[in-house]
Amino acid sequence: MDSGGRQVAGQVVADDERTAVAQIKGMGLFPVEVRARRDGQGAGSAAQSEGAFGGFKLGGGISSSDLTVFCRQLANLVAGGLPLMRTFSALTEHTESPRLRAVMQRMQQDVQSGKALWEALSIHPRIFPPLFVSMVKAGEASGQLSDVLQWLADYQEKDQARRMQIRSALAYPTLLITVGVISVFLLVTLVVPRFVVIFEEFDQALPLPTIIMLGVSDFLTRWWWAIIGAVLGVVVGVKEFGRTPSGRMYVDGWKLRMPLFGKLVLKSAVSRFARTTATLLRGGVPLFDSMVVVREVVGNEVLARGADQVREGMREGESFAGRLKETGVFPPLLTHMVGVGEETGDLQGTLITVANSYDVEVDASLKSLVSLLEPLIIITVGSTIAFIIMAMLLPVFQLNLTSGG
Repeated sequence: MDSGGRQVAGQVVADDERTAVAQIKGMGLFPVEVRARRDGQGAGSAAQSEGAFGGFKLGGGISSSDLTVFCRQLANLVAGGLPLMRTFSALTEHTESPRLRAVMQRMQQDVQSGKALWEALSIHPRIFPPLFVSMVKAGEASGQLSDVLQWLADYQEKDQARRMQIRSALAYPTLLITVGVISVFLLVTLVVPRFVVIFEEFDQALPLPTIIMLGVSDFLTRWWWAIIGAVLGVVVGVKEFGRTPSGRMYVDGWKLRMPLFGKLVLKSAVSRFARTTATLLRGGVPLFDSMVVVREVVGNEVLARGADQVREGMREGESFAGRLKETGVFPPLLTHMVGVGEETGDLQGTLITVANSYDVEVDASLKSLVSLLEPLIIITVGSTIAFIIMAMLLPVFQLNLTSGG
């Protein structure tokens, strides 16, 4: 259904149904039924529209940093008064990403053939998210494309900075865990077995810690491949389970309930929800329509379902704040601030305030978590290595005491 309530039909090329739905929504349509074609008809034209260009398959993803740089450069060139065709030519020559360069060449052809910019963007949903397409569409419709692109660039840069901050904060604890696990594994599988021959010459009962350590060493030496295979199998199984609707809901719900990390995940997702909604409102996208985009970028299926419930409630005439509270998945700070924003007529400003508040809390929580994890990891790894050394030296001390006696 289009915005006027009329039924439309067509074809899109996508890897799965979810991607197809996101692509259709990015066109400003509301999908009623999506079916995969099995008769091969239309494959030629579809492949041509999403096929290989310049040696790269269009529709493949690019890094978030490349998208952020592209967004800022596009905003600056459009704000400088450069026509879209010359803008694409300049960006194509400037970009260092071969995949993005191929996409921009294709977009330049689409715009030249008469398509709007948002239509050219919507052809590549795996590169340009629904937020990007919806904002550009609203900007073109309102004649504020330059301002909208600047807002989008600001949003992308803040989101990129947040992601980099989280990654850099968790990099050192991850390195500690990796080095610790590898060190313990090498000690147990390479060093400990060399003591077995020495212990056999003692011809005496071994202490309990040594017996435990030798048993663990023997098990890991024999079955390390099975352990790695089991871990990989669990990881793959969880990923596949998470791709199903029920599995995605369960996994994302579990993330919100995790000790220590659960509140961090919730605050980060709510910040993204608030900032994305405010950005869409600023770009001229109606609040009702913005929920379609928000559910795709919030990053958590529990909150995405909550956005769906909010949209359904608004369709029935309920207020935004009231429906947010009824879902039971959004924190009180968001619901209260949204209520104030609706009363004062500054919903966009209150949403930005909420997003900034949660960003500060995420930053503080992340620093506290890292400061707690680092000594905990060091103590755990050090204690494990100390136990291994003690278990190997106890028989030697026991023999010396016996000989001395």
